[in-house]
Amino acid sequence: MILKEIKLRDFRCFYGDASIKISTDPCKNVTIIYADNGVGKTTILNALLWCFFETTTERFEKQEEIINYDAENIGQQTASVEVLFRHEGNEYTAKRYSHCPKSSGRLFHVLRHYDDGTQKTIDAPDTFINTVIPRDMAPHFLFDGEQAEFLPGEENRKSIKAAVRNILGCSLIEQAIEDLKAAARYYRSCIPSNKGAEQVGELIKKCDEKNKKIESLKKSINSQIKNKENTESQIKDIDEKLRNTQEAKKLQLERDQLQKDLKEAKTLHAEYEKEAYKWLGENGRYVVSERVIQKTSSVLNDKDYRGQIPSPYNEEFVEEILNSQECICGRPIAVDSQEYRKVEKLKSRAANHVMRDRIIRVRNCLNDLSHGMDNAQKQLFEAKKHISRQNVLIEKYEMQIGEIGDRLKGINISDISEREQKRTSLNERLKKIENDNAENRAEIKFIEKEISSLDKQIKELTKNNKQTRTLGYRIDLCENIIKILEQELKAEESKAYEFLKSEIDSILESTTRKALRLSMTREYQISLVNEENTSLPKSSGENQLLGLAFTCALTKFAKERERLRDYRLLTGAIAPLILDSPFGQLDNVYRVLTAAFVPKMARQVILLVADSQSTDNVIDAMENHIGAEYLLVWHDKKPQDESKSDRRLIRGREYKVAVHDAEFDGTLIQSIMD
Repeated sequence: MILKEIKLRDFRCFYGDASIKISTDPCKNVTIIYADNGVGKTTILNALLWCFFETTTERFEKQEEIINYDAENIGQQTASVEVLFRHEGNEYTAKRYSHCPKSSGRLFHVLRHYDDGTQKTIDAPDTFINTVIPRDMAPHFLFDGEQAEFLPGEENRKSIKAAVRNILGCSLIEQAIEDLKAAARYYRSCIPSNKGAEQVGELIKKCDEKNKKIESLKKSINSQIKNKENTESQIKDIDEKLRNTQEAKKLQLERDQLQKDLKEAKTLHAEYEKEAYKWLGENGRYVVSERVIQKTSSVLNDKDYRGQIPSPYNEEFVEEILNSQECICGRPIAVDSQEYRKVEKLKSRAANHVMRDRIIRVRNCLNDLSHGMDNAQKQLFEAKKHISRQNVLIEKYEMQIGEIGDRLKGINISDISEREQKRTSLNERLKKIENDNAENRAEIKFIEKEISSLDKQIKELTKNNKQTRTLGYRIDLCENIIKILEQELKAEESKAYEFLKSEIDSILESTTRKALRLSMTREYQISLVNEENTSLPKSSGENQLLGLAFTCALTKFAKERERLRDYRLLTGAIAPLILDSPFGQLDNVYRVLTAAFVPKMARQVILLVADSQSTDNVIDAMENHIGAEYLLVWHDKKPQDESKSDRRLIRGREYKVAVHDAEFDGTLIQSIMD
């Protein structure tokens, strides 16, 4: 999709008709829209979402109130957003209307334009738009930069993974898997109706009951997850209120730091425990071989001391004496003489080269095991020492956090005390939710093992019955295809992971001032690490930079997949990247560095920037890529407040950003491109 123009009519804060022509020049692919806060930046982003999908971002308040207030007051009944775009060489217009509550419904249509000036209405416009830019992918192209800093947060791992799956277009495979499961269930249900399948029917009945139990447990887990999120949100809200209360501020900030320390200690504790388990896998042989080493070494040393291992006689030496029939002292030894027979007896106790080699190898092996055991013990001691230290820290932090809670309860201000009591209650609820979910997950695993055992019995019985054999084959086919699809989906997600990690690392290398690189687990737990691989706390600016880098990588990943022709996955999408407040939490240096890579993020980039974010050096970093510039001008019926400036300097030129004593309250769009 290439955006050409956005037309607004009485949409939210935009009064009357307003339009923005988007730069379509591939070399000058950046369109900048300047605006003060509250004048309409976020509204433009939401206008596109609303036009295409009849949805808005979470921060878009009073989502049902679409028509501009002043326009409605003078009798206007309709607001609309119209988007002109090019897709696969064809020209289209998408338009959505909203009528005021007294009128009926909302309408949406897409027109295709032809070179001869004719046009045709597209049937099923929602379906068509979803092929141009899939609904699941849209939030990653229409991006709220003020929320970017929260994207890499611990609690957002699920949303990041969901974003990757959305860009991959996993819905096709997931739907196929669900359909195959339904088919397998249907074939199962047919088995009991066949003669001689009574026993199979009983087993299937048991399986169905257990599957229903699993579904019930999963529903309970999902319900508890929502409950957990709600509880965590309430705790966060209480923490924020406590943080902003003077009497409790110091204590709450202290607790915030302790909770961070506690979280880090628990993370390290888990890592050291993993090291201990890893040690067992790598060094277990040293543990079990300790007694063998001691006993074998003792026997060898004892026999060696007595001259028995290796033998004091060499087999080759004895043979040489017998063959030469001469003693080492020079006396002759006749065959069958008493002396000859005595020397010959030595052969039974003499050591040959094979025996000597074995003894040497055994001694070397014992030495290696003994040396390895010494090193292994040191490693285990270090791991145990680290685990013990983290246990002490965890206990210490938990105790200090508890003490702060008691002190907060004891503050002689009822509001603070009540909040702390509530927080304690919510934390207890959170622990119960986590315990209940852990028990439910354990029960699911146990039931799944039982079902697996029943499935084996069912398969054996269906093979032995002519009537049910075909149904059994069909069930097996469904299950085998499901396994293949799940494996392929996992492989695609792994490719996406490697691509994103490489891209984000590349962006960080070119934009960060510190020697930092990305650490990202397969579950998308994101952190920044230094050269020593130590995880570092991220500033708000670094969080936002990381969020933007992730968005950039996702966009590029979607572009890479645009020409993919895969029967399993949706193709990628080439769509404009619209960034609302992209530089919000970045300091000036980071803004300049980020501005330099923004034009590379997509074929078209639309930036919605506030005054504080659009300093000259930031704009200069994108100078060669800017194809269009607009200014949102606020019109206010109130007289001017002399304490506030209504002018703004943009790239050395002064512009009026507010008009007072106007006939309406609303925003108009002004082109400022030379």
